Amino acid sequence: MKKPASGRTRVLLKARPTPAQIADRLAPPRPDGLELYLDAQDLVDDHIDRVVEMARTVATPEDFTWIVEAPIRTIGGEYFDLTRDDADHRATLDRVIAVGARIGAVAANVHLVAPTRAPASLSPAARREAIERTFSLLDYYVRRCRDHGLVPQIENVPPVGRMREESFVFSPIGLGPADLLEAATPFGELFLTVDVSHAALYLHWRHTAVETVEPWLQPVALYCRTEPAPDDLPGFIQAVAHRILTVHVSNASGLLGEGLRYCEGDENLDSALAPLVGKVPYFVTETLERDPERALGMREAQRYLEDLVGRWQNRSR
Repeated sequence: MKKPASGRTRVLLKARPTPAQIADRLAPPRPDGLELYLDAQDLVDDHIDRVVEMARTVATPEDFTWIVEAPIRTIGGEYFDLTRDDADHRATLDRVIAVGARIGAVAANVHLVAPTRAPASLSPAARREAIERTFSLLDYYVRRCRDHGLVPQIENVPPVGRMREESFVFSPIGLGPADLLEAATPFGELFLTVDVSHAALYLHWRHTAVETVEPWLQPVALYCRTEPAPDDLPGFIQAVAHRILTVHVSNASGLLGEGLRYCEGDENLDSALAPLVGKVPYFVTETLERDPERALGMREAQRYLEDLVGRWQNRSR
């Protein structure tokens, strides 16, 4: 299946489906759409109708874009793990996809992750086994998205996942370009969400001097060196560009500094993202906000991205 046509890259904001966040994100200057992060509590039976009603009743133009993202935890309370094809994970995906279908979303997104608390367990053998174990649940996910008219996506993860809980969680899969491509290749309809902050952190872990890392985290730095990968963020992006549908946009710094403002991290995001403008359909701002009710960093990123898109449009005329 060919990647959906882009033409103009659209700029979306990230939001939880709460009245305060939706109102904040839809205030002027209104973005081209929203990606809704559906927390497990948003997928409880009596909450789903409220989420759908909220999305349906807000005043948006006809071409407004919705994307839905699966939660960090399943509805059963476990960390979402793409290698676990069980009733809990299937039910969680079913509810995310059902919400997406009911609000007219174009795509769904899940993380390519197999969470573990043990950094010493990371190894090439664990990676190979985990990639193979994703295929069963990915097959279910792709088929359910197809049935409901959504494009399925998988997203890369950082070497150390804080999981929105200040935790330290690791994964043998989902870090580098090869992981994304190996998981997606068996499924022609499965596309990628590339989180540039996560990608930058992976590259930072690859390049850092192992002896400068806390001893208990040194296995992470060593593991990040085991697979071949590009040297920089533009290289990471270009390695998978043919399969990208969505880009999550925020900056990164050091080994743990994810979700930073557009110009406040270690990366030149204009340089990394410019080759994707007009080729990738969706940029989604995903700055971690001090106050989630007010998208200050995301609005700043929106301005930068709209300027980047505008410059490309002027050149292409």
